[in-house]
Amino acid sequence: MRLYHISQTLRLGETLQPGHQHFSDLTEPFIQGLERGTECFIGMLLSGRYLYAVMNRSGLREWADYVKWAAEGLFEFVRRRAFPEAVSRLGCVYYYDTLENCRGFYARDWGEESPEEREKVRLFAVVVEDPAPQRRDMRLFDAAYDAVEAQNVEAALELAARYFRGEESEEPIWEILSDRPGKAVEDLTAILR
Repeated sequence: MRLYHISQTLRLGETLQPGHQHFSDLTEPFIQGLERGTECFIGMLLSGRYLYAVMNRSGLREWADYVKWAAEGLFEFVRRRAFPEAVSRLGCVYYYDTLENCRGFYARDWGEESPEEREKVRLFAVVVEDPAPQRRDMRLFDAAYDAVEAQNVEAALELAARYFRGEESEEPIWEILSDRPGKAVEDLTAILR
């Protein structure tokens, strides 16, 4: 299957490996917090907010995005409990099925970055040997992120369930999740510029 992938590190001819970034160490504590209850999870969010402030003052805030890791942990908690057959966001590669979605994602995530940062971003056509990748609405994850940031855990849990059920928002942005490797076969970066 031919899909598209946006990356700052992938090179033409390379193979994407699902879960290669090993983010579970950043998300597992939040999953464990949810297993102990909502109040424990919120306590972890407040601790994360403090850690973020400390790391922001040290110039290290990129890895301290506690809301991202908390949201990812919450999604994995929901997946494990209610949708074990679904592809894990932590153990997959994210793709797009249309160039229009690639352009939208690029504009949204890198549109405000410096020209130097935007230059690092590449778009590839990728051949993925997955007969049934899973299509999910990225906007549901974004809404859950906002709910986690607002400490509205119940809303975030419901959004995660909607995501894994394959539901969509009013204006979906589809991401394709696959737990199979994919090979970058064509550089299409010019389409983003």
